[in-house]
Amino acid sequence: MSINKLAPVVLVALLLSACSTTEGQFPSLERRPYESNAPISVPETGPAAPVELPAQLQAKIDSLTRRHAAAQADYQRKLPAVQALASRASGSAPGTESWVNAHLELSRLDQSRADSIAVVREFDSLIAEQGKTDSNLLPLLSDAQQPVSEMIAAQNAEIDRLSRLIGE
Repeated sequence: MSINKLAPVVLVALLLSACSTTEGQFPSLERRPYESNAPISVPETGPAAPVELPAQLQAKIDSLTRRHAAAQADYQRKLPAVQALASRASGSAPGTESWVNAHLELSRLDQSRADSIAVVREFDSLIAEQGKTDSNLLPLLSDAQQPVSEMIAAQNAEIDRLSRLIGE
């Protein structure tokens, strides 16, 4: 083999061997909490949490709770009609009028809960911010977020059920 043909092979071998180094710190490839839609979990805390939240924080929680309640009411108002449409569209061929109408209303139902999902994200941000300053308040914030997260999980389950009923 001539030098001209051997040089690229040696160069590639050297470059590939550099990729196999085991020295140094490498970042984890696991998902980070903010890369999923799951709420950020609250770390375990040692001392007991205070009985009350500061007034400003309580006002923020009350505002978030009201926003979620409005979105939940809209979802509940639309749900029976979507359930009826999904039942009628069950077994229908994709692209038929009943199938299209059911999917359209299902997407509107999904959109009606968008503010509830935003509320959970705002709770996550609030928990993260508060964790930097006073971790004793985290259990109270987590307790306020939990009902919203549970309702969203129930909504997800119902939307998934209706989607399967309608069919893809």
